[in-house]
Amino acid sequence: VRDDLAFRYLRGEGIEIGAFHMPQRLPPGARARYVDYATEDVLRTLDPMHPWVHPVDVVDEAERLAKFDDATLDFLIANHVLEHTEDPVTALHTFLRVLRPGGILFLTLPDPRGTFDQERERTTVEHVMRDHREGPGTSRRAHYEEWAIHIEGANDERVIAELVERYAAEGTRNHFHVWEPRTFLELLLALELPFDIEAMQVTHPEFSVILRKSPTPD
Repeated sequence: VRDDLAFRYLRGEGIEIGAFHMPQRLPPGARARYVDYATEDVLRTLDPMHPWVHPVDVVDEAERLAKFDDATLDFLIANHVLEHTEDPVTALHTFLRVLRPGGILFLTLPDPRGTFDQERERTTVEHVMRDHREGPGTSRRAHYEEWAIHIEGANDERVIAELVERYAAEGTRNHFHVWEPRTFLELLLALELPFDIEAMQVTHPEFSVILRKSPTPD
């Protein structure tokens, strides 16, 4: 289903952020450069189960994309990326900034109802807006504690504290945020950003959202 959406909506020149070992299939004629926060040599060390990593064309942070000018891309793909960003509001602003008017933002996120995030609280609009306003450090420790408890299965305060300190020292990029399709749609509508929602498709255990950047007002 994700491929069907890609073949329907992606045209021209774009980028894919965080492809890792599973780059998105593209329709004929569409071309992408691949962006990640580290080189493939570094990324390869993160998951021994996947020794092959798609070559990285541009090393850049998803939330900033400092190496890309405004309104220069026809599409941007971010599959299983936004939940790893500490400030998804800034990330969405950035994704839209680099798209041309009419450009496509192609997002896929894990659906916690069918993943290891199932027992975690869903991220609210208020939580996201507070992190954006006050800085992601406001919630970072709580996110790490939640990961230690619900994902690592820690139930001892000392162990939880040790895991949190390790995550902080390593700069762990786990799932900071957890959305179901409904709660993610609530966030998109609350932000009032310049896009139209073209499609939302749920395919267990993930969901894809296609946003089209609004035309520039005359």
